Amino acid sequence: MYTMNKKGSLNLSIQAIVIVVIAFIFLGLAIAFVQNQLGGAEDTFSSVQEQIKQQILDDLRRGNKKLSFPAQTIDIDKNGAKDVAIGVKNIESDPLDYLVKIEVEALQEQPGKTKDQLATEHVEFFYDKGSATLDATDSRVHGIKVSAPGPQGTYLVKLQVMRTADGVAQEGVAPYDQKTFFVNIR
Repeated sequence: MYTMNKKGSLNLSIQAIVIVVIAFIFLGLAIAFVQNQLGGAEDTFSSVQEQIKQQILDDLRRGNKKLSFPAQTIDIDKNGAKDVAIGVKNIESDPLDYLVKIEVEALQEQPGKTKDQLATEHVEFFYDKGSATLDATDSRVHGIKVSAPGPQGTYLVKLQVMRTADGVAQEGVAPYDQKTFFVNIR
């Protein structure tokens, strides 16, 4: 009679189990490492946003400007988004009731497009469109999310701080301040 020695196959099974356990341990360590790195990135991102907000407020205080916008051109990947901030300062002696208005004026590569077509198809701005009030010499920072669902190109954008009465922009009245900038979709 022939007896089979199954010791070798049992050894192989134990080694396979040990290798799988070690692989899971390393996977767990890798996941923990990535979570720690991303958690640190969120803290860094929040810190950078706070620093930008403070720089905008400092810029308004030092320069006696009505409107502070930190960039002349915003570069965004197609279908991407970017957070930007603007600062508004009341340099008048009376309270200022205002709202922020942002419109895409033109697309360099397609000059025949209307403002309405550009606003709905190409560059989108997400921000608080309601009115706000600033007391004399007060400043405020507004966050804006810029999205780029449209085709690649360079867009001319007008940012206006409009005076309001009862929460509505006053027609026929010059804006409190305005600035043009570019959004470049890559």
